[in-house]
Amino acid sequence: MKAIRKQNSKNIFFGLIALFIFLFGTLSFPQVKQLKDFTQHKYAYENLSAAIKSNNDGVREDAIYLVGKYKLIDFEQDLLNQIEEEKNPDIKVLIGLALYRMESEKGMQKMLELSSKDRNDRVRRMSAAIYNEYLSSNSNRSVSR
Repeated sequence: MKAIRKQNSKNIFFGLIALFIFLFGTLSFPQVKQLKDFTQHKYAYENLSAAIKSNNDGVREDAIYLVGKYKLIDFEQDLLNQIEEEKNPDIKVLIGLALYRMESEKGMQKMLELSSKDRNDRVRRMSAAIYNEYLSSNSNRSVSR
């Protein structure tokens, strides 16, 4: 009798553990399931474009990072325009990395141009490195000079 109770209590215990894991596993999924759910909002593109052009360095950095991370090619021209106006060398490099992740040929042409013409030494070195990495990872492509 005791052995049956012990077995039943073990089964109930393991059943509760399995139920607990299942419930908390399904509840921990993020609410936005896909990137398109976020970007289809009617103001998402306008807001992100405005953030790329913001006067606040932190907002600009975050927007550029998101565009590069999610490879939002619709913002390619915004990034190219911003790199022309950008004064912060760190953000220039970040724009270059975002353009690299998007595999933007226009962006890589801009990196090649910056590698020789920018006033900041770090921007020149990083632009050259980004451009060279693009060429090595896309050996069948090249950017016309």
